[in-house]
Amino acid sequence: MKAQRALRGKAMVVGLAVLLAGIVLATAAASPIKWIPVPLGTHTFGHLRAADAVVVSAGPNQVGFKKRGGDCGCQDGPQGPMLFDVGQDGSIWVLDVLNHRLLAWKPGRPLQPARTVALPKLDIRDFALGRTNTIYLNAVYAEPPAGDSGANLWALTPSGQVRWRVHAETGTALRLGPDGALYLIGGNKRNPAAWTPLTTQAGRPLSLAAERRGRTPFQPLAGGLHLVASQLGVHEVHFALVDRSHRVVRAWRVTSKTPVALDRRALTPALVGGDLVVQVDVSRQLTSRFLWEHLVMRLSPSGTRNRFSLDARSVWGDDGAEPITALRVGSEGRLYQLRTNPKTGLKIARYSLGR
Repeated sequence: MKAQRALRGKAMVVGLAVLLAGIVLATAAASPIKWIPVPLGTHTFGHLRAADAVVVSAGPNQVGFKKRGGDCGCQDGPQGPMLFDVGQDGSIWVLDVLNHRLLAWKPGRPLQPARTVALPKLDIRDFALGRTNTIYLNAVYAEPPAGDSGANLWALTPSGQVRWRVHAETGTALRLGPDGALYLIGGNKRNPAAWTPLTTQAGRPLSLAAERRGRTPFQPLAGGLHLVASQLGVHEVHFALVDRSHRVVRAWRVTSKTPVALDRRALTPALVGGDLVVQVDVSRQLTSRFLWEHLVMRLSPSGTRNRFSLDARSVWGDDGAEPITALRVGSEGRLYQLRTNPKTGLKIARYSLGR
């Protein structure tokens, strides 16, 4: 029921046409949006895509897990690893939060981390990797030392040395933009999906004033494009690519007979070979249980080039309250999924997105 409430809370009743109205009306030569229909029909649950490969594997004694406690079966704070990222060089980094460290695996070597980066005891909301594997942390000390500034944005070398630490806007997630600058997602009450730049393309921190000036309501993509995504009721989701001149380049209307919802936590959309890779959640309430899966789609000029379902409960302890990164698209255009369980440990699976 908790997952069901979380899904319902994600459903927004404002359609893409409303969000785009200001953009379209502000363009003198604006033309009606030419929607590309993506009818999903009735979703068949239980047909999950098998991974092409498991690229990271760690046993339950190699990473930290916390047993659920109390009569309610719940416990505050992260239950185990919930955040990971894929470097530009193909390396995979996992935040082993309970052991206060980052673990990094080299491509082709899934059984043993090649690097361990010790971290101080921090309350880490998210982390991201820069183009040279600079480690960015959105974090503060769990127990601040005397005289600590409280600065919440950290830049570390790949070995863990602090390059700089500054005060920055606060939000839910860190992501690397198409130009190499670091962005913060969220942190704006009027638009919780806004993207705020935190660094320059070279990785230097911006001032708070520069961050606010650079804030954009929509996700920046390569080629000067921005992504607008919204939901209309519980059976329809819209995605659109908008260029620098505020022209709608391409727009998809995704319809489903099964309830469908945007989930901005699980996967950050990405362009792969000119196609837009997105993810939505599909759900159904049965008498005794709640069905819930991620549906990954590669949207093309004619509809979908590829789509498949993945387990939406792959991360141990995900109750909708903690920051989580369940899915990532690597720079080479493949999809990665985090899987954790205190009995089996940690795995990261890789999937091809097709051509």
